[in-house]
This record gives sequence, structure tokens and C-alpha cells, in this order.
Amino acid sequence: MINAMWKDIIGCESQIEELKGYIKTGKLPHAFLFAGMAGLGKTKTAREFFKAVNCSGSTGDGCDSCRTCLKVLNGSHPDLVSVSPSNGWIVVEDIRTMISEVGLKPFEARTRFIIIEPAERMNKASSNALLKTLEEPPDGSLIILISHKPALLLPTIVSRCQIIRFAPLDASAAEKSAIDPVLLRLTSGTMGGLPSGDAEYLLEVREAVLDSIRDGDPAGLVNKYFSDAEQGPETLSVFLLVAESILRDLLVLSHGGGSIINEELREAVRRGIGSQGAEEIALCIRDIRRGVNENINQRVAMSDLLFRLKGIV
Repeated sequence: MINAMWKDIIGCESQIEELKGYIKTGKLPHAFLFAGMAGLGKTKTAREFFKAVNCSGSTGDGCDSCRTCLKVLNGSHPDLVSVSPSNGWIVVEDIRTMISEVGLKPFEARTRFIIIEPAERMNKASSNALLKTLEEPPDGSLIILISHKPALLLPTIVSRCQIIRFAPLDASAAEKSAIDPVLLRLTSGTMGGLPSGDAEYLLEVREAVLDSIRDGDPAGLVNKYFSDAEQGPETLSVFLLVAESILRDLLVLSHGGGSIINEELREAVRRGIGSQGAEEIALCIRDIRRGVNENINQRVAMSDLLFRLKGIV
């Protein structure tokens, strides 16, 4: 059974049990590679793993009330170190700074954790610097590489890590938790990768978009959600995610397929979508994505996209 400290990590039961097995034996590898698509809970698992290893109020699990756990929750524990890209890359200076820290004894924890994310953003120099540390790992520190694209890592680095693989959630996750199965279909099982990080907001937008293209007013919907000239990328990303799911469903239904994301479309689609219509909508979505950083008029662009979808549904 997964104890309370892991309660917010959904769909990673086997990975958690494997990590807990290392804690029980007291034999921790010097380095892990958490591999899998973005949005699968790899970083959250790494942080909870640190609590489980170092909690002063419990053995093998975080209590969320001791000094160690509270510092992790507050993001202030000196022995939980994160290395992330600066200007797009994790450079050799970042790794050298990390190496200087792992050479020291932990300040408070039993084991210091160094989390490098995303590890595939290390360049050649930083990768080679890390490799030297992995070849001669220091005592008292554990390195966790979090990679969304592990194939981009040096094979020599991968070979020196214990690999924990993370997979997208499947339908059983919805049965075991309060997750809406529509969310699993919309995000392809990568719940942590929601554009806005807000599941309720995504479901709200999905329902509103479907209503507007079936029997509603796309212009009114766009005016409601894009009231400001510069709405920001998050709202736009959510709308585009929904639009892409609708386009995908229309193509599936047009070709006689049965597995769709938005079940509401099954009865609403009056006619199929041709290749030209699909291409036009796909190009419209692409142009909106490209125009996010080019002062695109989001309201006009999104209205055009939704009216195109309405013309088919």
C-alpha cells in the first residue's frame, strides 16, 4: 500500500514501491535516472523520496510535520539541491558548482539529494563533468537525473544510473482515484503537464468550447476568455489543446473510428471532415502557436479557429 506521503502522486505505484525497497534495505544507489515524458510526476516523486529517506519523524516515509519535511515543503532544505537550465542549457559551471557541494558532508540530512532537471539539457562539457562524478561517487549524496528525453543522454551516464521508468496514466488511474477520465484522454495520461496546471479550468474550457461549436456562439466565448488584448500563453494553450482534441476526434469519426476524446461529438457531428478542411484547421492551430510571441491578435485568431470547427460540427 502507498502511504500518506505518496498520496498526491497518482499512477506511480510500482515506481514508489521500488524506491521504498531501496530505503528498507538501506542500500541506496549513488545515482538514479527518472525517465519518462513530461508531466508524469517524476520531480514530485524525487522530492517525496528525499523526505522518505531523511524524515526524522518516521522510517521510510515522510511525516510532513518534522523539521526535515517542513523544510522540503517550504523549499528551504539545504540538502535538497536542484540544478536546472540557465538560458536553455545546464552548463559546465552549474555542474561544477554541484560537484563542489556533493564533496561536502550534508548539512542536516542523512543523504543529500541533487536533482538535475531536465538532464537532457546538459551540453557536452557539463555531461562530461557529471560523468566524472558518477564514476567516483562521493558518500552522503545521491544524484537524481530527471529526463523527459533520456535517449539524448550520454550512454555512459545512463549506464551509471539506476533507471526508474515512468509511463503515462491509463484508464485504471481514473478508477483508483478522483481523476476525470476525460482529463486522462485530453492529456494522454500526463496529468502534470496540463498547460495551466489546473484540471478544473481545462474541463471548464473543454465544455465551453464544445457548447460553442455545437449550438452556441464562438465569438461570445472568445470575448469572455480573451477580454484582454494580451491574455497570456496559458489560456491560449488550453484552448489549443481542446481544439486539437476536437480535430483529432473529427478525423477519427470521419474514418469510422470509435475511440475519441470528446464523447459529446459522437452524436453532434453531422458530416465528415475532408482532408482539406482538416488541413486548414491544423494550419490555423499551427499559425496561432507560432504567433504567440509575435503579437498575434488572440481574440481574432481564436474566433477564426472556433468558427472553422463550428462549420463542421
